[in-house]
Amino acid sequence: MTVRRGLVIGAGYFSDFHLDAWYRLPGAEIVCVCDLDRDKARHMANKHGVPEASSDVAAALDRQDLDFVDIVTPPRNRIELVRQAIERGLPTICQKPLADDFAAAREIVDLVRSHDVPFMVHENFRFQPWYREMKRLLDDEAIGSKLHSINVRSRMGDGWGPEAYLSRQPYFRTMPRLLVHETGVHFVDTFRFLAGEIVQCQALLRRLNPDIVAEDAGQLTFRFENGAIGVWDANRYNESLSPDFRYTFGEMVIEADGGSLWLDSDGTITIKKLGQSPTRHTYDPSRLGFAGDCVAATQQHFLDVLDGKCAAETSPTEYLKTLQVVEALYVSSSQNRPITVTSNLSKRQPVIVDLSLPVSAAMRGVQISSNKSLEEDGWNATTLSLYSHAGTHMDAPKHFLPDGATLDQQELHICCGPARIVNLAGAQPRQLITVEDVTSRLQAVSPGERLLFRTDWYHRFGTDAYRDQLPRISLELAQWLVAQQVALIGVEPPSVADVNNMRELTEVHQTLFRGGVVIVEGLANLDRINSDIVEFIALPLNIVGGDGCPVRAIAIDYKAPW
Repeated sequence: MTVRRGLVIGAGYFSDFHLDAWYRLPGAEIVCVCDLDRDKARHMANKHGVPEASSDVAAALDRQDLDFVDIVTPPRNRIELVRQAIERGLPTICQKPLADDFAAAREIVDLVRSHDVPFMVHENFRFQPWYREMKRLLDDEAIGSKLHSINVRSRMGDGWGPEAYLSRQPYFRTMPRLLVHETGVHFVDTFRFLAGEIVQCQALLRRLNPDIVAEDAGQLTFRFENGAIGVWDANRYNESLSPDFRYTFGEMVIEADGGSLWLDSDGTITIKKLGQSPTRHTYDPSRLGFAGDCVAATQQHFLDVLDGKCAAETSPTEYLKTLQVVEALYVSSSQNRPITVTSNLSKRQPVIVDLSLPVSAAMRGVQISSNKSLEEDGWNATTLSLYSHAGTHMDAPKHFLPDGATLDQQELHICCGPARIVNLAGAQPRQLITVEDVTSRLQAVSPGERLLFRTDWYHRFGTDAYRDQLPRISLELAQWLVAQQVALIGVEPPSVADVNNMRELTEVHQTLFRGGVVIVEGLANLDRINSDIVEFIALPLNIVGGDGCPVRAIAIDYKAPW
């Protein structure tokens, strides 16, 4: 058996688990521990039978007996350590989350890609024995072939009180990001391992302990490309009932079309097939090391990669997908909305959804007559007479304001960009849509957003009710949309207000126009969109002095249908 000799850089709390695992792996031998604090390095070296300790990183890396490097330092300024190891051609395994922020992590990934040297991220949660076993059960379709959901509840209980984290990892207290950056990243990666790519996420993050800087609690939701949903409900403040919460870091339930898998905090897996009694699944999770000995399993995987037995599951390119989700979670929390992670979607064509009603002579305000014919004139041409607000159309402020802007003055960047779907499916005839109707679905709206109100009202196109009984925007909601600085709204009825109530019609339109809100009316097919957020395009004709015109509105949906 080939025995590879390694250098461990970092002698902090977690290096204890690394060194213990390396000592027990027959394919590895650690020959030196390096830390800026030589006393800490010597302590760890003595504890784990390592012959040498050093405080000089460059000198330690220049040793001639090294086959690999294990970086176990905090993420700050880690790129320089990676650079020194990679430029010496030393295969490297590096603790997550690579860096303090996504930009620095990307820099490390780019650095590694520019060198032909093996590099793997030490992300060990996916190597915990229960997750490996649950993945095997999923692959064997033990609970069916279609995954429905993954739910995890974590209560770590190590972050309460004025002295939280001081005894083990004191730098947690001043980190600008904590729960998701330090712990959530594990579950993001594990969710990807179990369920595939995450294409949308949302995070509600809070700080429960006033003596620390960053978030320590959160409810995180994920949508996977295969249609499944994931939830991580976690905080580091409150305690678990488990005597060893750090064994599994929570309880998990995985549900599919044939049943469910249940993971308890002691590592027990229970299988509950639909229509059958639950059964305890037999397997043998380790009690050695950290969390089912996942550190040793991760490091053994690294050795297998070096031996050419497999590809690295947590290569820099793969791990960047996890970090993209982490970054999206923080954006979601700051903007209080779901974030689509389009970079994690499979390579496929986006779906184009036509949001426009078909234009025909049967449509109100439309006349189409023959102008030229192929037989008599050599080509076909028609004369179109269009009411400026026929079918799917855009209103210009001039529509209701004497000195309002005209279509040719419309800023086109507002007419295309991300738009959120406000799902009001099942809206009743003449329903007055309120602020609460919107906030109960979106929670918060940011300046510059585009909102598309789905009511499924377009199905009534061609009936009297389509025009005369339409659900409409309340004046209160119009004022609220202006206050939120919404850029554009789109509705399915032919108007945002009651066309048979001139006062309401005028007040709602004028309120929106004076507030700078672009109005698109007569949309269709919003019920064919799979995403909560789409790329929306609705461009008006460049009509000088125009008060409105029909548009071809489309949504570009980057999500797989489910």
